[in-house]
Amino acid sequence: MTDKKTSKNLEERLRDSALQTDEQMEVTEPSLSYFENLVEEQSARWYQRLWFELTCLWGIAFVFISFLIFSLFYVPLLFVFAQIISIIVLIRYFYKERYEMVEMRQ
Repeated sequence: MTDKKTSKNLEERLRDSALQTDEQMEVTEPSLSYFENLVEEQSARWYQRLWFELTCLWGIAFVFISFLIFSLFYVPLLFVFAQIISIIVLIRYFYKERYEMVEMRQ
């Protein structure tokens, strides 16, 4: 008899505790406009970063091409040296990529 009474008492306490916990931890879901604004902000940041990187790429390419044109007309040996270095770098890059692809297949 006392076991049933303590069991009921324990159940009531557990239910009360669970209800109190649920009330304290009530989670409110943000509105749809919050998520829409979040997506818009992230998209705007992404496009800003994209334009910055693209501008840097154009700037670096311009400097590099200007250097190659300058070296072609004024220091041809430097131009040839730059071409040889770029060919070596490309061959090494493609060899490395092929080697990694072979490792992935195995």
